[in-house]
Amino acid sequence: MIRNACAPGSALVVKWFVMNLHPDALPWEESPCDWCGSEEASLVFEGPDRLEHLPGTFKLVRCEKCGLFRQNPRLAWEGLKHYYPEDYASHGKLVQQEQGKLRQMDKRYGPWKRLRAVERYQSGGRMLEVGSGTGLFLEEALRSGRWEVVGVEPSEHAAGYTRQHLGVEVIQDLFSNAVFPPACNDSFDVVAFWNVFEHLYHPIADLRKAHHLLKPGGWLVIGLPNVESWEQRLFGKYWVGWDQPRHLYLFPQPILRSILEKEGFRYETARCISTSYSVLYYTLDFWSQSWDQRYSKLRKILLRSYRTLIIRAMLILPLWFLDRLNLGTVITIFAQKTGATIPGGTG
Repeated sequence: MIRNACAPGSALVVKWFVMNLHPDALPWEESPCDWCGSEEASLVFEGPDRLEHLPGTFKLVRCEKCGLFRQNPRLAWEGLKHYYPEDYASHGKLVQQEQGKLRQMDKRYGPWKRLRAVERYQSGGRMLEVGSGTGLFLEEALRSGRWEVVGVEPSEHAAGYTRQHLGVEVIQDLFSNAVFPPACNDSFDVVAFWNVFEHLYHPIADLRKAHHLLKPGGWLVIGLPNVESWEQRLFGKYWVGWDQPRHLYLFPQPILRSILEKEGFRYETARCISTSYSVLYYTLDFWSQSWDQRYSKLRKILLRSYRTLIIRAMLILPLWFLDRLNLGTVITIFAQKTGATIPGGTG
């Protein structure tokens, strides 16, 4: 989960709609484990939507057979889509539209780091980004002149914005429903999921779909919440990586590595390439929401102080060190397509 501010007016309409709709009126579904198929699971915790403050209480469970974390029961997409205000999927204006060199440099830094990480394994070619938002990463790839890009994005607003401003193909749909022509099979050098894999209803089927789209030797890149992070261990249920009800599956690294290897990928490495500074703010926000009301002023001071330059400077070195140890909040997995997908994987 990466939260960004775009705030179109229609987002307020969606929020008003959900706030005035009881969650029991929305469609719910039971979710057996998408990897091993087991329905046996132990409750980890249950809690509210701490990010958007929309109604409902949601349960996180851990599969007793394979160890994956998942929400169960969960909202079906017809209900869950209302928990995605447009500013959740949107990543603000493109770099080229920002005023001032410093703002442009700041906006480019994250996508530039991601592209640089990808190009350690693949220097250019054809790339698909699943969950392309308003196109910041696609813009950086285009800027390099080394990539032909395609996006998939369920938000109509974000997909339309990217098409209009970048002039690239963006399929507006969930990845599981997106239709690709037969010529797209074995055609992409890279398929990237940046902070998207945890949102998927059927991640194993989507993983197999990505495998079909990749060329032999092509690269799968998955950036997702790091269950082994120091933040999760310290803050527990208040960790931003759980982000209920939007994060449907979370993957301990050993389990994800096993899944990839059984699904026709060679696991290459895992790296924390995204800074933990921004997302730590939300963990502190979630944690401080649990404080007694009499500490409300202290909570405001904590969150306001965190945004200051002096605190950011103080945290640069320790957060960098934790990222080097792969203990940051977001971790990126690199894996290479090696063979045919094995149908019906087991945990």
